[in-house]
Amino acid sequence: MKHYQLFSILAISISTVGCAVTPGLQTYDIPTQGNYTTDLGTNVNVVKITQENLPAIQPAQIDYRNNYSTLFKQQQPAYRLSSGDVLSIQLWAYPEITPPVNNASNDQSVQANGYPIDSNGYVQIPLVGRYKASGKTLAQLNTDLRSQFAHYLKNPDVIVRVLSYQGQRYSVQGSVTKGGQFFLNDQPISIYTALGMAGGVSAQGDNTYIQLIRNGRTYDLNTIELEKAGYSLHKLLVQPNDTIYVSTKENQKIYVMGESGKNQALPMRDQGMTLSDALGESLGINPLSGSASRIYVLRTNPNDRSTALYHMNLMSLGDFGLANQFKLRSNDIVYVDATGLTRWQRVINQVIPFSSALYNIDRLGQ
Repeated sequence: MKHYQLFSILAISISTVGCAVTPGLQTYDIPTQGNYTTDLGTNVNVVKITQENLPAIQPAQIDYRNNYSTLFKQQQPAYRLSSGDVLSIQLWAYPEITPPVNNASNDQSVQANGYPIDSNGYVQIPLVGRYKASGKTLAQLNTDLRSQFAHYLKNPDVIVRVLSYQGQRYSVQGSVTKGGQFFLNDQPISIYTALGMAGGVSAQGDNTYIQLIRNGRTYDLNTIELEKAGYSLHKLLVQPNDTIYVSTKENQKIYVMGESGKNQALPMRDQGMTLSDALGESLGINPLSGSASRIYVLRTNPNDRSTALYHMNLMSLGDFGLANQFKLRSNDIVYVDATGLTRWQRVINQVIPFSSALYNIDRLGQ
């Protein structure tokens, strides 16, 4: 009777410990294909990777050549004056009316010697008075002021130039050395020039993942893919109110877990990574515990937060070609499941010390 009780306790302990030593993804509860809901309520779509459905499940690729052609064709228009710009207005024949500016080198000197355009777009000019300057080009302003001064002066030779460009702004943010707001001037500024003015991409920055936010729309600028399509950021010109954002490499990682040779977070390569790349850099599948038939890639869609679980069977050497074609995306989780024998061995390894303890307790009662 005593041995029967001991056997019953041991059986219960095996079932209890067996549940305790199979942490992580319970892949044997996952269907081979289709939708299922986890205990926490997460809806997961399981997709078995085959040669037939591989093209459809690859991460969406941007057609840079067609989708971005208009973006790169936009030219820098003639600079139009804006509120905040400071002008120099000189009448060469009448220096007593508009004294020349003497080497204005700082903001205070510029403001003191120049003619700032106020928040309403007006500038106060001698003889002419309050004058609407914003929205005009320098050429238009020179012509118009010459006509205005002609009402008061004989042969007015007026020259207008910009002392300080403070009207049209753009922003550079993210992983750059010195981010912030910058000002456009009458010279075209490319994306690369703008990054250079911000001190360049920092050591943590990802120069293959740059975003341009313009008029409420975000453009993903992968420099490598753009070069392949024949586009260069040297020819993409900054427009007023643009925001340039450089992502960090910390946001571009692949996570390898489970029975791989080495569990780790892998930085995404500039040219992208496939499933075979991730497994190779993680020392492959652990030959003692990993199941080549149960390789999973967990992917969450950042737009609708849906979750997909891609299943690949690599029991056949020929199917490694699929792994070499399956392209990973940032934040993908690659999980190598354990074999059934490995799971059982781990249960036994936990049970044996516990059963020995029960046996010793039983001996104490004798």
